[in-house]
Amino acid sequence: MKDIEKINYINLIEVSKKISNPFSREISIATIKEEFGKGFTIFYDLGNGIAVFVRSFIPHKDFLLVEDCNVAGASLIFNLATDINFIYKDKKEYILKKNHFIVGLSSSDFYVEVPLKKNEPLIEFAIGMKEELFLKLAYSIEDIQKYMQKAHEESYYILKDLQIDSLQCELFDYFKDENTFKDILKTIYLESKTTNLIHYTIEKVAKSLDNLMLNYDKNRVSSLQRAKEIIMQEYNSNLSIKEIAYKSAINECYLKKDFKEYYGMTILEMLQKRRLEVAKELLQKDYSVKEVALNVGYKHTGYFSKLFSDHFGVSPSIYQKQINKF
Repeated sequence: MKDIEKINYINLIEVSKKISNPFSREISIATIKEEFGKGFTIFYDLGNGIAVFVRSFIPHKDFLLVEDCNVAGASLIFNLATDINFIYKDKKEYILKKNHFIVGLSSSDFYVEVPLKKNEPLIEFAIGMKEELFLKLAYSIEDIQKYMQKAHEESYYILKDLQIDSLQCELFDYFKDENTFKDILKTIYLESKTTNLIHYTIEKVAKSLDNLMLNYDKNRVSSLQRAKEIIMQEYNSNLSIKEIAYKSAINECYLKKDFKEYYGMTILEMLQKRRLEVAKELLQKDYSVKEVALNVGYKHTGYFSKLFSDHFGVSPSIYQKQINKF
């Protein structure tokens, strides 16, 4: 992956047309630069905290599409072509399958890379919403503030992945090319379609999450919460999933499956996250990197340093030097 050329989205396109409509409505229509592929993109800022993105192109070569954003919020991303592989800042990957959509939350420090392959089309329809607006629109999703906080901690959070249905597909055909925006009346009509899609999709996600929670009885929820407590308290011991399952009074197979669904991460991911967070605190005190590694449960300093660097973007030794400057 390191040898593949990285192309920022801004450098991928050439803006061919800009349209300014009343009340801060801005439309930007662009073509893909010939050296990278063939197709178009549309960016439509509704001027009210909502923006629509349309991308339809075929790459002429393999490359990594790089995108970042300094505005926290949420995105509804609908994939209408081949599977899309998102590689996030923490190096974790998420595959959005064809004819599926995700509700993704992001912080103001969002970064993602998308590997694109020669002759494999990317057809994507997305709606972005600023955080303040999204939290009000998504009031029907229980614990939405908690999910948003996770995004701020990790720079992103995948709230839900579901299959696109026929009602959601209805809007996509309206955004085919620049003729979509030939007059202001039609543009306003499309805005109403967009808000309808947002409302329908949020309600669909809320219902799906509610159904998921209904599948957990009180005993199972209690066991999952106990498993989390064990991780938080005994992170520096040689914990195994089998041992956690035993102490939590839950079947090992159920624990692995339910834990990921309930907390949005695997047991090992939460354990690693907990260890690294504690390690960061210890590095601010008078401990060597080796001592910190041992204190949080890692026998090999080199492995600990790699995990720390991948998670925080800086090695533990450099982080410690930066802290000691102040």
